[in-house]
Amino acid sequence: MDIIKEIRNFQNELNVEINNFCEKMIQEIEKENSTVTPKTAYISTYPITNPTFFKGKKPVEVEIDGKTIITPTWKKVAYTILTEIVQDKNMESKLLGLRDVMLGRVRNRLSSSDKNMTSPLCITKDLYIETHYDTETLLKFLLQILDKIGYDYNNIKIKIMN
Repeated sequence: MDIIKEIRNFQNELNVEINNFCEKMIQEIEKENSTVTPKTAYISTYPITNPTFFKGKKPVEVEIDGKTIITPTWKKVAYTILTEIVQDKNMESKLLGLRDVMLGRVRNRLSSSDKNMTSPLCITKDLYIETHYDTETLLKFLLQILDKIGYDYNNIKIKIMN
């Protein structure tokens, strides 16, 4: 049954990404066909350094070192950032060293397994992160992880829908 749930979650994420892409295309076509710019939503880019700012906002993309990845949810933002970071073997070993050390009051926040997690997110086969948090708490936790491993997150920018 878990595989069906994962497939449905993947399907939902793909639908969101496709809808966002199509909406961008429609907006571009409307902009080209109109002399008056529509007063619709627009995308702004902000550094990840202030998690409080992002509360109530909708992410669109994450930019890391000039590389842009579509991220329709905050959970996907955390996943994208951490998977980009584990590409560096030094950072991956530092992250793995934090497993089962960063504990919450009730559940593990960063662990080698998904046990005792409400909403685990698998980063690698030996690294899971708890994502059952609101936007601000999830981003603060993410920055706490990046601080502990010594990662300079000033190069991470999040594009949001305004």
